[in-house]
Amino acid sequence: MSAIGKQELLLVGPFGIAAWLAGITFINRQGGEKGKQTINQAMNGLKEKKIKLWVFPEGTRRNTGEIHQFKKGAFHTAVQAQVPIVPVVFSSYKPFLNGKRKTFNKGEVIITALPEISTAGLSANDVDDLIERTRNAMIEAYNETSKSD
Repeated sequence: MSAIGKQELLLVGPFGIAAWLAGITFINRQGGEKGKQTINQAMNGLKEKKIKLWVFPEGTRRNTGEIHQFKKGAFHTAVQAQVPIVPVVFSSYKPFLNGKRKTFNKGEVIITALPEISTAGLSANDVDDLIERTRNAMIEAYNETSKSD
């Protein structure tokens, strides 16, 4: 398994070094075409090695208690590579994470892996529908597992 992370994470002291050593693929989110090339190169290498790629389609996560709009890059990559999407949903951490104080309290997160969504036969024209189907399935699971908020 590998993941995609924003390039700025490399500068976060020991975490950045550990992430780099763990094989995280870092992307310059301001780079446009260069970011796409980085993702495509990563996907090709991972596909050959049969390694799963974790992508966080919201980009920067905001602790608002909802799933925000998804960015399209990962979906274009999945369609281009013809690999399935396996949505993984984390329940809300809002009850035990205080973003303003940057503190954690005791809490629980429920992680749900949803059935894979095939990209077989899809093209770039299908990406918007694929995003909507994926996001709707994830919102349903998020709402179900986050009921205690």
